[in-house]
Amino acid sequence: MSHSELCVCVLGSPLPYLSLLLEVGQRSPGDALLCLSPSWLSHSSPSLLVHKAVTFDLGGRTFLSNFNPPRRVTYFLSCDPWAEEEVTRETDCPSGGSGALGRFWGDVLTTRVLLQKAKIHCPPTLALLLPPGQMGLEEGRTGGVEVVHLEMGAEGGMNSVRNKVDSFLESEDMKGSESVVLRCSGGRFVGEATSPPVYLSRNNRDEVWAKVGYLLPQLLPGEAVLLEVYCSPLKPGPRVEDRTWERYTDCRPQVPDLSFRLCAIVSRSPLDLPLLYKLVCRVGVSDAPLSHSHSLSQSLEITLLECGFTDPTMATSLRRLATDTALSCLCVVMETESSMSAELRGGAGAQTDMIGVDLLFTMDGYIISPVVLGLHPSLCLRSSFSDRGMGMEMEGCDSGIEGWSRGTLLLTPLTRSQYYLMQGKTVLVVGAGGHSKKFIWGAAKKYKLKILLVDCDPAHFASQLVDHFLPLPDLPDHRRDDQHCSRICDWLLSSGLRPDGCVCFWDDCVVLTSLVCDRLGLRGPPPEAIRIAKEKSRTHRHLQGLLKSTGTNLISVEQPSGQADGLVEFREGERRGRQQNGVVNGMVNMEGDSMRAMADFDRGDLFNEAMGKPDTTTSTSSSASASSSFSQSFGTFRPSAPLLSPSPSSYAVPCIHVESALDLEKAASGGVGGLGGASVGVVRFPAIMKLEYGAGAVGVRKVGSLEESLAHFERIGGDLREETDYPGIGLGWGNAMTLMEYVGGTEHDVDVVLFEGRLEGAFVSDNGPTRAPAFTETASQMPSGLAPEKRAQLIRAAHHACLGCGLQDGVFNVEMKMTEVGPRLIEINARMGGFYLRDWIRQLYGVDILMAAFMVSCGLRPCLPSATALPARGHFAGVMVVVSQHLQALRSTASPERLRGLHQEGALWLNELAEEDELISGEYEEPFCNVGVRDAHNAANARQRLLALCQGLGLHCPPRYDLGYFLSHFN
Repeated sequence: MSHSELCVCVLGSPLPYLSLLLEVGQRSPGDALLCLSPSWLSHSSPSLLVHKAVTFDLGGRTFLSNFNPPRRVTYFLSCDPWAEEEVTRETDCPSGGSGALGRFWGDVLTTRVLLQKAKIHCPPTLALLLPPGQMGLEEGRTGGVEVVHLEMGAEGGMNSVRNKVDSFLESEDMKGSESVVLRCSGGRFVGEATSPPVYLSRNNRDEVWAKVGYLLPQLLPGEAVLLEVYCSPLKPGPRVEDRTWERYTDCRPQVPDLSFRLCAIVSRSPLDLPLLYKLVCRVGVSDAPLSHSHSLSQSLEITLLECGFTDPTMATSLRRLATDTALSCLCVVMETESSMSAELRGGAGAQTDMIGVDLLFTMDGYIISPVVLGLHPSLCLRSSFSDRGMGMEMEGCDSGIEGWSRGTLLLTPLTRSQYYLMQGKTVLVVGAGGHSKKFIWGAAKKYKLKILLVDCDPAHFASQLVDHFLPLPDLPDHRRDDQHCSRICDWLLSSGLRPDGCVCFWDDCVVLTSLVCDRLGLRGPPPEAIRIAKEKSRTHRHLQGLLKSTGTNLISVEQPSGQADGLVEFREGERRGRQQNGVVNGMVNMEGDSMRAMADFDRGDLFNEAMGKPDTTTSTSSSASASSSFSQSFGTFRPSAPLLSPSPSSYAVPCIHVESALDLEKAASGGVGGLGGASVGVVRFPAIMKLEYGAGAVGVRKVGSLEESLAHFERIGGDLREETDYPGIGLGWGNAMTLMEYVGGTEHDVDVVLFEGRLEGAFVSDNGPTRAPAFTETASQMPSGLAPEKRAQLIRAAHHACLGCGLQDGVFNVEMKMTEVGPRLIEINARMGGFYLRDWIRQLYGVDILMAAFMVSCGLRPCLPSATALPARGHFAGVMVVVSQHLQALRSTASPERLRGLHQEGALWLNELAEEDELISGEYEEPFCNVGVRDAHNAANARQRLLALCQGLGLHCPPRYDLGYFLSHFN
């Protein structure tokens, strides 16, 4: 059975973490391992190795596998009967818990004292503790928990304890309750299984004291006897009697009153935020205590209906109340563990990533309040497993509002595993970029990566933040990229440096980076695929040429000058691609990705081979001379592209490559005749003119006629000629332009993560109206406000457009428009999205696309819990701040220093895109910074708060920069 380097391992019974094992097996087959004995594991400092395990595959299939060589564990969990095993203490393996942490949080007394300190309501408790307790618990009262230290052997001490017990039974806390719960805590009594509660009558004091007196002499240091108030669950409301047939018979049954308690499963996000995975109810009759093993599991909403609470607003309020309480419990856990040493936690990589919160609702008068009974992750997971079944999702329960939250359970195990695999990797980064990329170097250090940097500026600030630095002063001259590639490779060889990956975050250097990857044999898109994406008009012309034909796939291979070079067959490349993907002689290896196998089988030539049909091909060719040395360097490219539906050509927009006024005149007059009599290169006005290799929307203009386009072309030719005129926007590639037909609709960014052509992640954001007459960005929001079906169309279009261009590995930013007839492509940026996108995606979804880019470059699959359905943890809305409109505010009410202070306070989210000394206005400008606001529940609230904040900062300047108008497009 095949597997990746990812290895999520559970030691113990399969029941508690079966949900986790099944989900990992579904998302990453063969990488979820269940070890039934500690003897199946071994240590090889500092790694934890597994020699034998039950592996989980697609559809819940399991196999008993032996590994030689053994697999390295990347994430570890343990449960009964091996929960006490200190497996990870001497390793650096990430762990979602440990024996030490299990004992700590399994101590009911310690847990309740810590929760009470955080003002989380627990049952009023009298704790008779034989010192010393965990964390040096002292005598006294913390909220509703009173701790009494025992002095065994002294008769007077026992009398004092008896008085404490009597006082507790007569206390105000006991009013309204007829029962008291007796249990032991700490030491040998960790967990509900080892210390089952005993329910006693409050009025029978002699029996209560007899039970307490029997337990006290048996205590060891650190153990305690707990007396707690029995909290009655929320009683059923009034119900309407049903007129069933039983009413008219003699066998009418007695309907019992129901009671319920809740199990909330909460996980820790990669950013140390609490996330609700699942909330279910345990339902039973009201005259008996409820347990995990002997009660029905169902949703809160159904339970409330059956108990007579029919108001949907009540169900919503109670769900939010239970959720907030459970999330607060994990906050207490995380805060407590942050102050614990690695030794106390049970290992350097040990932390509690998941808790199960047992709670119930009680009513005091007209007030309903939650009461936390304890933290039982294994019991809660096990009892709620039936709600999902064997990896199957409940209908209507695919969000955090209903039942369970997709991907939450896997997010941290997968993320910590992948960060662990990346530790110590060496990555070559070509092009340091500007101020907006400064976050890269700090993040790389945090992730324990070794960075080799190449840049043109010998004094670049990033040169002091990386492990090795190579200055190449002539790097912006991309006519010499082949020479640059050779110099970089020679430097690596002479320095004894062997990078595991090579990546680029700066538009100017994406082609050079692909050349280096190709020369060193590192993972990355082919140079020609990057060239297709780099030249904007060529991207569209290439996609327009993707056609279907019986028995073959036809790819348009055009010269960058804008004239088509015909249709070229590439069957041999297809056959090689199929062999690499497990398809040989028409036979599909179904052990791999079944969806990919079916896509391969659907290709025309494979279908013909399988059916014994003769191959038919059609090939035409024509040639046109390139008009510049840059264009000649692009050559032709024949990527292996499967038949995609709809064809990527449907997303392309008519456009032409412009290097002279003659090109514009040809476009306006209809161009030249093409295949089948159709005209080639015709662009209708209004149209968009922009730099062919540009970045940051510099020089973009909407033109309504040939005269306007000629005037703008002449203006750009005079103002932006070479790199020194405006560094960093792509002028090192020349100042050729693109004329693209204007497309209406809403504008969106789709950031995709691809590995071997598979879509691993996709994130959609909305852009507001661009600022006329230029097309600079004004406002944005995430997640997208589009309907789910429309978002899915954008994601499919972005994915297929990348595949159509040959981009199969990497993190790419695809700019698109959603029109009345579907998605249309604007351009593909063959690198990670810039500006605020990395931060917003990380905050909302817990996914760092920067790390994903590093991983892909090193040949590691960035596996996410879901490619397209991760729930967003809130809503972002943001606006761009530009010097031409906000110079006065930036020097007073919205100074960079004040914006940073508000960012630290959490009042806004600031992304600085330029240095403070760049407060200079000009005709061609990029944004100075982005100011955003995050709201936990509502996109409209985020926009309203953002507008109010910007009004106070002086950034709302109607009518010349009307933020209200920009944000209104998201309503």
